[in-house]
Amino acid sequence: MNTYIVLLRGINVSGKNIIKMAELKQFLTDEGFGNVVTYIQSGNLVVESPLKRDEAGQKIKQLIMTHFGWDISVFVLTLKQMQQALQNNPFPDTAEPNRVFVTFLDKVPDAGIAAALAQTDFGPDVFEIINDILYFHLPGGMAQSKMTNNFFEKKLKVTATGRNLNTVRKMIELAKK
Repeated sequence: MNTYIVLLRGINVSGKNIIKMAELKQFLTDEGFGNVVTYIQSGNLVVESPLKRDEAGQKIKQLIMTHFGWDISVFVLTLKQMQQALQNNPFPDTAEPNRVFVTFLDKVPDAGIAAALAQTDFGPDVFEIINDILYFHLPGGMAQSKMTNNFFEKKLKVTATGRNLNTVRKMIELAKK
């Protein structure tokens, strides 16, 4: 049995793509996923499955489409991948954990596009891309920044979903249980 951390992109945000986590948990359990745990309402889950990581992601995506009618991106990570993402955080001691974001990308962005974006002055906001993970630190908070998930998706031509350090740490904790 494999344990996976599942991050759903763009659900329960601003009243869009509403998915009740209790319902999703029941649907996943009914479809053979074990020990389903949800964390807050923004699409964070831990599941167990005999399926390979990509297969589990496709099955979850299809279940959401079938039961809720939403075609959303599903990121499935192993505990080791999530731990590595946390370990590689280039801003470990520089900020409050709710102002540092770990954003998982569906692919490594084009190096030229990423380099060009890195030349932009964002004031106190900074970012770094390590392979297929984007880290960004917003000292003034999300409300004061241009750096959002949608911004990076458009600029880097990727699909992405991000969580702050508090959520990343909580998901690791839940996956270890």
